[in-house]
Amino acid sequence: MALDIVPWTLDRLELGRAVIREPELAPQFEQKLGLGDLERWLADPFCHAALRWLAMDGDTPAAVAFGFLLPGIQRPWAMLRIGVREEYRRRGLGHLLLDHQMRALAEAAPECGDVCLAAWEPHPEAEAFAAALGFTFARRFWEMERPANDLPHPAWPPGIVPRVFDGSDVALADYNDVYNASFASHYRFVPSTVDTLRARCETPGFIPGSVMLAYEGDRVAGFCRNFVTSSAGEIATLGVAPAFQGRGLGRALLRWGVRWLGEREATPITLLVDGENESALRLYRSDGFVVERTRTLWSRPFSVACA
Repeated sequence: MALDIVPWTLDRLELGRAVIREPELAPQFEQKLGLGDLERWLADPFCHAALRWLAMDGDTPAAVAFGFLLPGIQRPWAMLRIGVREEYRRRGLGHLLLDHQMRALAEAAPECGDVCLAAWEPHPEAEAFAAALGFTFARRFWEMERPANDLPHPAWPPGIVPRVFDGSDVALADYNDVYNASFASHYRFVPSTVDTLRARCETPGFIPGSVMLAYEGDRVAGFCRNFVTSSAGEIATLGVAPAFQGRGLGRALLRWGVRWLGEREATPITLLVDGENESALRLYRSDGFVVERTRTLWSRPFSVACA
């Protein structure tokens, strides 16, 4: 029977979930496997509906694809994800799904700069797939983990006052400002706006108390956002504005996040860090985090002509 490629719409949500729950794919998609996890990811304001596709063998889902269209400093870029069940591999199905994503991307964002693929190592099949389609190695990220015991209290630097995010317009503006200030020089910085941040805070499962903002007077100095899935607790993003770095605020925010997750038994406690961010790595290691696994990112330029 010929396979059909159809849009992965919300009424077909469970078909895609069945694919990524397959034993050979689950380790690559584990944060999206539990009740409510996938819904939360697909509700992300950057998860683009046109990049979501299913491959169907009659009534049986064979493969799934989805992607994120992300703003950049100069041009947007895309992060694409594809999962093919073992019995349907080596038929060119991954190539076909990627082709559908690239054509959709050409319509949705012809100005796109480049596209990326990623996988947890070791994954020789993903590496070969990326190489065959012209993707080259771009970066490695490390998932780090620490035990949920011996959780130190944060020691806030003099003059710094922590305030739990309350969802107000003022807090949204401060949160947005400090995120952009903290990450503007980072690899693949994704600029934020108040509107996109508000949309993220309205996604299913978002907990307002999972975000802490730190202030010196009326100036927002840093933030920490936690993320809870059915499989783990994560320090999702942590940043300190350049004017406030070097004062111990990053460590205080990290310890607040770790305690928040530990007290809610959201374990294991994890975070993902750029493998070339040496200052962040030193901080996390010194507070008990160790590298558990590595995620590889591949990229290639996007061109409407070759989509």
